[in-house]
Amino acid sequence: MHDVRSVANFVLDVAEAEEKPVSNLHINKIVYFLHADFLVAFSRPLVSAKIEAWTHGPVFREIYREFKGYGSAAITGRAQYLDPGSGQRVKAEWSFTPEEYKFLRDLVTKYVSMTAGALVAQSHVRGGPWDQTWNHEEQTNASMRISDELIKSWYGKAVKH
Repeated sequence: MHDVRSVANFVLDVAEAEEKPVSNLHINKIVYFLHADFLVAFSRPLVSAKIEAWTHGPVFREIYREFKGYGSAAITGRAQYLDPGSGQRVKAEWSFTPEEYKFLRDLVTKYVSMTAGALVAQSHVRGGPWDQTWNHEEQTNASMRISDELIKSWYGKAVKH
């Protein structure tokens, strides 16, 4: 599994090369769909971070916090983490196998070409993982966590987005 901040930085690197601006809302949806596609294709999670159902769809709290200062503007920086050895904040570097890289690069190119609104609409599809979590009838999901099992089950059988 990869650190969600490093995957976000990969998305930002590809988006920059494609000259496509990416906002905080946009990057959260892109990483969510990358995680879903990866989970189905490789039968393992892309990231270890918890995915939460928020008003505008699935959100990784780490990504949201890292880029919230940009508001709805394009992100120009990169995600960092606190290095326990040095106590300094360092850029979260990405590293993928050649197979993972090709798979993810192709998807990022597709997703950065879509608007954040289009990705929000896709993440809100009726019966999908966000919808099942956000509109649940029981009182047992206070954290609004969207599970990998729910994601894999839905996207493994759903029409590809």
